[in-house]
Amino acid sequence: MSNTKFSESCYLCNSDSNYIKTDNEKKRHYLCSNENCGEYEISLSAMEHLIHNNDFKSQLLPLAKRCKGTDGLLKISVKGTAIEAKVRPRAEV
Repeated sequence: MSNTKFSESCYLCNSDSNYIKTDNEKKRHYLCSNENCGEYEISLSAMEHLIHNNDFKSQLLPLAKRCKGTDGLLKISVKGTAIEAKVRPRAEV
């Protein structure tokens, strides 16, 4: 995992955020500055699936917020043809 931080708009809410690349650069771990968003890891394939689905992105905000500063991490990925969002303990990440 690279420790290089990148600054970019949050993928879920477009606020200021930082991310690091994970899983051989196949995923991004975001830490959003918006108090209504939070921390999550999203695969590049999930980003492609969600690119125009703002309603689904907004549904993920409370889950990301819940993970900020905790031992949990929201992981967003693609399973088959569906988006999967799960809060997992960081030890499993």
